[in-house]
Amino acid sequence: MGDLRSQIESDLADTLEGEFGMKIILEAPDGTIIDKSANNPTADLVGQVLYDTTVENPETGGVMLINKPVVSLRRSSLSQIPSDTDYSKWFVKIPRSPINATMDRYKIEKPPVQGKSIGFIVLELSKVIQS
Repeated sequence: MGDLRSQIESDLADTLEGEFGMKIILEAPDGTIIDKSANNPTADLVGQVLYDTTVENPETGGVMLINKPVVSLRRSSLSQIPSDTDYSKWFVKIPRSPINATMDRYKIEKPPVQGKSIGFIVLELSKVIQS
């Protein structure tokens, strides 16, 4: 059957970067722009973008849907990964909508959900508001 972790890593290419994947641009704290896949430097960095997030309503205990994007990226496609200490200095550009190529800039709001065993990271984003 082979190594299960290797198979999972291979499957992430389809699940996160396949036909439903969207172009993502990361900007590291030092200004480095990560817009190409570490696996394939001629290909765009692609991941899964979810525009809505569910949160618990503190008043009712029920679940509400809010407009707060979440991005999932395959670890092996990244040349740099935001850490738990510098995540707030990273920026992410994602398409404004699934059918709109205009890119909007966000900051990473919380430390990335990650682990070396799961093969991907999840970034919770908040909109950058310029004054």
